[in-house]
Amino acid sequence: MATLPSSNHIHNVAHNTIQQAIDMIDQLPSDIYTRQSVVMPCSTIGKHVRHSYDHFVLLLKQAGNDTWTIDFDARGRNTPMEVDRKQAIQQLEQLQQALLKVRDIPLEHPVTVSASIDPGDPMHYPFVSSFGRELWYCCIHAIHHFASIKAICVETGHVLPDEFGVAPSTIVDRKQAS
Repeated sequence: MATLPSSNHIHNVAHNTIQQAIDMIDQLPSDIYTRQSVVMPCSTIGKHVRHSYDHFVLLLKQAGNDTWTIDFDARGRNTPMEVDRKQAIQQLEQLQQALLKVRDIPLEHPVTVSASIDPGDPMHYPFVSSFGRELWYCCIHAIHHFASIKAICVETGHVLPDEFGVAPSTIVDRKQAS
């Protein structure tokens, strides 16, 4: 059986992932933050930020409850953080503080993920998981959306750091190859 990362390690990764978003937003012009992508219609950097943020919030919403059920489909849309960079930064900083409050929850704490798996089926299906696995999911899911953000930045000519939006395993592979 694989060894779980230490609670501090995964929490630090989550904090740093959110910090990447804060740093990106902080140096990004407002018109680029809200500009619709040419390649990904109806997509903006602000919408990707909000989407990533929502996953972390939905994970933490039920934190510590005996019957901890996460519904990642219950996201908000068209929120102020999608168009207001300062609001986005403020909410992401609050999220970092909220993550500090759950550091004592064991990574192996059982959770249920409730998910819609087929657009033709209105049912939500339960999946057994753990807090640590879902915290990692939120991190890697955010990194995936950071890749979309990077693509939008490429469209606008705005440069982001090379490792922004790149999965840890890819970064490790690139370092080993060079």
